[in-house]
Parts: sequence; structure tokens; C-alpha cells
Amino acid sequence: MTETKAPRSRTATMSLYLTIGTLLAAAVLGGYFIVVGDQAAIAARAWLTLLLVAVFAGSVLLDAAVSHGPNRWYLPASTITNVVLVAVGLLKLWNGWLQPADTDDPFVWVWQMFLFCYVVVLLRLALLVTQLYGLHFVTRARTQVTRITSIATLVLVWITVLILAIPAAFPEADWSDWWWRLAGATTLVAVVATVIPIIVKAFEPKDAASSTVATLPAPPAGARVMAEPAAPAGSPLPPPYVPPTAPQPDAPGVDMTPPQ
Repeated sequence: MTETKAPRSRTATMSLYLTIGTLLAAAVLGGYFIVVGDQAAIAARAWLTLLLVAVFAGSVLLDAAVSHGPNRWYLPASTITNVVLVAVGLLKLWNGWLQPADTDDPFVWVWQMFLFCYVVVLLRLALLVTQLYGLHFVTRARTQVTRITSIATLVLVWITVLILAIPAAFPEADWSDWWWRLAGATTLVAVVATVIPIIVKAFEPKDAASSTVATLPAPPAGARVMAEPAAPAGSPLPPPYVPPTAPQPDAPGVDMTPPQ
């Protein structure tokens, strides 16, 4: 008897094609920059590109392993997040658009790697918050207030993450003072907003616990009940309970009247 395998879902298929396309694009761009790009520390850049692609593939495999369950959207969302991180990493490694021009300075390399790790932490943390809040406060919400506040919280979290991550991805752009003020304001609002669904969830109506008491059925009338053995002398246990038996009817044809 042959087992029939479940067909691959549409989101899994989209994530698979997106992953393969990202790997091919990273390989082509790496080869292009090796030929015509900046030749400073080109061997280190090539090895770091291979490491970046390997980490991307491992992240996709791990996300695919934990994507089963109620969060069907997690796999495509995590794949898109990983693709963005690969693009930012390639910009940092190969001195792309709006990146520092002095690639020979070791301090520039250290600062670029720090900014890339900062972007990775921000996006993956936002993805983790989305996974937790989407499951416990949106999908499993019992009231409409919990669902609405959770969705608003997730929107604020992603807006804050994007405002903080874009300057780190493109450090050479002229980011004015109002951008950083907006980043501080959205960070404060997002942190406070993450607490509101938890409080609303705590005040949701709880299910009444149903307790059932097990009762032993009464023996039928006229049934003979086997008595349990008595406890030995000196035992701390109380004697077993023996229910009374129903009186037996008189045998037919026998006169039980006492003599005069």
C-alpha cells in the first residue's frame, strides 16, 4: 500500500522559489563584483559572501522546520526577511549604494559588520514578536479588543524597526534630526504598546472549570455483593465499607409461620 504525500502549499512553493532566486542572485552579484568591483580585500569579501549565503540557507531550513502549525504565514515572512538581510549584507560586503567609500580602513569594516549585525537583530526580533503575538494575541484571541490592540502593536513594532534599520543599512545618507526624533518617539510608543495586549489578555473572561464527581452505580436489587477482606488487626486503615444487601424472598412452598 503506497502512502500519498500531501501537496506542497502555495506559501511553501513561493518561499522555495524565492530562496533559490536569492541564492542565484547572490552568486551572480558576487561574481560580478569580483570581476569589476573594488579589489580591496577581495578574498575576504568572497569568503564572507559564501558565509552569508550559507547562513541564509541555514536560516531558511530552520524557519521551514518550525513553520508548521497555525502560523502558516511565518515561512514566507521569514524568507522575505532573510532575503532583505542578504541584500543588506551584499551591500556592506561589496561597497554598494550609500556605503562608506574608504574600504581599506579596518575601522570601516568593523563598523559595517556591526551595522549589519544590528540590522539582523532588529529584523529577526521583529519577526519573533510577530510570531508570538500573532499566535497568542491574534489567532487565539477571545475578544475583539485583544485582536485589534495586537494588530496595532505589530504595525507599530515594524514601523519602529524599519525606521531604526534603514539608517544602519544606508549609513552614508544624510539623515536629518527629525528622523532620529521620529525613531525615538516610535520606539517609546512601540515598547508601551507591546504591554497593552498582555494586560488585555489577562482580563479576558476565563472558561469555567467543569468538575465531575465520579459516583459508583448502586448494585441491583437482590444482587449478592462480595465483601472485601477485613483489614488485619492493628492496621491503621479503617475497615472497608460493605453496602447492605437486599433481603432475599422466601422460598416457595415453605411455611415460615411459627408453631402455636
